[in-house]
Amino acid sequence: MATKTIQLGSANVTAGLLAYEIIDAQDIYTDDIQRITRGLFSGNAPTLSTFFTSSAQSASSGQYYYDVLDKVGTDTSREVQFSVAYGHALGSGSAKISTGTTVAGANDTPSRAIYAQYQQSLLPSNTTKFNFIGINSPSVAADENTIYVINFKRTRIKDKLDTGNFELNLRSASAQLRLIDDSGDANQASTSDKEFYNVVSGSLANGVLVPATTRTYGRVYPKRGVIVLSGTLLASSSLAVLTSNTGSNTNGNNAFRLFEAISSSAAADSTNGVFKARNEEQVKSTYHFLRVRNSKFNFSNNPSYIVTGSNGTLTFSQPTFARDPKTYITTVGLFSDDNEMLAVGKLSKPILKSYANEILLKVKLDF
Repeated sequence: MATKTIQLGSANVTAGLLAYEIIDAQDIYTDDIQRITRGLFSGNAPTLSTFFTSSAQSASSGQYYYDVLDKVGTDTSREVQFSVAYGHALGSGSAKISTGTTVAGANDTPSRAIYAQYQQSLLPSNTTKFNFIGINSPSVAADENTIYVINFKRTRIKDKLDTGNFELNLRSASAQLRLIDDSGDANQASTSDKEFYNVVSGSLANGVLVPATTRTYGRVYPKRGVIVLSGTLLASSSLAVLTSNTGSNTNGNNAFRLFEAISSSAAADSTNGVFKARNEEQVKSTYHFLRVRNSKFNFSNNPSYIVTGSNGTLTFSQPTFARDPKTYITTVGLFSDDNEMLAVGKLSKPILKSYANEILLKVKLDF
């Protein structure tokens, strides 16, 4: 095989052998932010129509909350979709916590602990009770002692719940209730970013229900992934979709009652009675524009390309490689000033590089 030897140091060869190129600040664009919404449930599904709980959980954390799964306990692919809990400001609806052979104070019950947990994490520091005020509610509503809570994991809600795109359906033997938020963001405008929105009667298909009987049934906290519902309104005589057992020192298993109301709705109507929800994520993208000039990156240090390279000379396996080199760009790596690789990307197909052409590559980093 014929070889060709050339002297190192010429401008073309030196530039062509470059392995790194400094990216100028003007070649970086950082202000691209996209809003992405997906179904909140497993597999990015926007609806959930089957609901299960673990029998083992009843004996462990059932007094405090239930994890709701999408598949039966024998299915190893099942996943937790959300949790349901019941809270009472005065500790009613659950039994007193026993410590050894003694019973703790009158208010030391799981329901009181749950209420205090969400009161402290969701309400202002000077507010001790939930108080749902909204459409057609009194200007000053009564403090709410009884709450039901739906809590989504952070990994499911991404940045937050997609307001205007959740619908919770509850059903009892005598009533059906459809609940949505009042953000008005059904058109995906995402113009509002409040800490919470009211939960009102309505549906994704028809919007907020606005007769004189419309009430605020609770609040949704999108960034927290939490829906808090009024136990008083859900148990009202005109609705009675969810009736709590609030006896003193009695385990009413009220969190499970919420689970039953949700699952009963889907069982009765697998199309319109399901739980619907989406998450929202803001993806920030940085673009690096890489100009590969005609005189650069034309040589390769692959053993099949260069036979030897010593004493200030390069010997090529093919004579044409010396004066008319051609390489193929397949990979782009981004390095720090300390030569630490920060990111690497593969091109969809190799791109031919030579003295006769220049290439502009756009590297997109999402985070």
